[in-house]
Formats: sequence, C-alpha cells, structure tokens
Amino acid sequence: MVNYGGRHVFWQALVFTIIIFAVGLIFGFYLESSRASTVEVNLLGSEVNLLDEQLRGKIVESSNLSCGVALDSTFAFADKVYEEALKLEQYESSSKFNQETMLVLHRRYDLLRTMFWLEAVTLKKRCPSFHTVVYFFNYNTNDIKMKAKQSFFSNLLRDIKEENAGKILLIPIAADLDLAAVDIAMQTYKVNSSPMILIDETKRVNDVITQKELNDLIFG
Repeated sequence: MVNYGGRHVFWQALVFTIIIFAVGLIFGFYLESSRASTVEVNLLGSEVNLLDEQLRGKIVESSNLSCGVALDSTFAFADKVYEEALKLEQYESSSKFNQETMLVLHRRYDLLRTMFWLEAVTLKKRCPSFHTVVYFFNYNTNDIKMKAKQSFFSNLLRDIKEENAGKILLIPIAADLDLAAVDIAMQTYKVNSSPMILIDETKRVNDVITQKELNDLIFG
C-alpha cells in the first residue's frame, strides 16, 4: 500500500528547501551588489579627498595663515583620514568581494596619506608644535608573526594618539603597494623595512616596545 502521506511530506520538504536555497541566492546577490556599491562610493570619495588635500595643502602653503588656523585644518583632516582608514579596515575584514577594487582604494588612500605627511613636514618647519608619527606596514602579508606585530603596533599607536590629541599626527601608510611616491619617501627617510614607525622623520622603531618607551621617544 502506497504511503501518500509520506510522499506529501517529502514534496513539502523539497519545495521548502528550494525556496530557502533561492532566497539564499537572492540575498547573497543583493549583499554582494550592496558591497560593490559601497566600495564604489568609497572609491569616488577617495578621489574627492585626494583633490581636497591637494587644494588644501596649496592654500595652507601659499597663504599667510596663522599657525593656529593651519594646525586646526591639518589635525581635522588627519582625523578624517584616520577614521576613514579604520572604516576601510573594518569593511575589508568582513568582506571577501571586490578585492581588486579594494586594492585600488587602498593605493589611493596611501597616496593621500603620503601627500598629507609631506605637507605636515613642511608645516612643522613653520609651526613646530606637533609631532609626526608615520606607521609603515605591509598590506599584502600572510605571515602570522608579522600580522601579530602589526596588530600590536596599530593598537599601541592608537592608544598614543588618543592620549595626545592635538600633539601627534598619526599617518599609517602601506609600504608594499608599489607606489613610487611611497618608495621614494621611504628611501629619503631611511625606512628600509616594514613594519616600522618613523617619528619626526628622524627616529625609527621596528622592535616591540612599551607605550611608555614609545611616548618617551616621541616627546623626549
């Protein structure tokens, strides 16, 4: 005797499974499209920021702005760039899509940070009331020890920055993205390996140190 009840349950389960699978595909497609749109917006935003920094740097350099106004503008822009860098890291850590686009975005942000750093070096000659701390790191690395070291440096520098608002310009720059401007800047300031922390263009740190030791190097 045929068990029609059991067959009915089987077909219900099959239809339910197909529906769940279809919903999963649609959701996945929507999520990927949403991420692609977000990256595209960020990419366009980085273009605007790059132009903004070029114009802002020229205005600060060519005009007779007081140190107070120039420093306020510089630190405000530094905070903006730093916050965008953190958002980019958070987004990238949760996404496996658009890796090529993410790489382009990183390269443009690193150009922006390098331009900003060089402007800060010029400004510091006229208004020597702050310190530049440039953190060179490796973007393309799968080395577990290096990742751990870079994570340590990132957390250490974030704490130093938060405790010394208005006194430190923290500028993270990827050292391995094949950017000629970054390579030349590293050679100029004798940064021959990464990760490395460059303090005021003269002091270099590539070993694990305490927060107090780093703080003494910056302000000592």
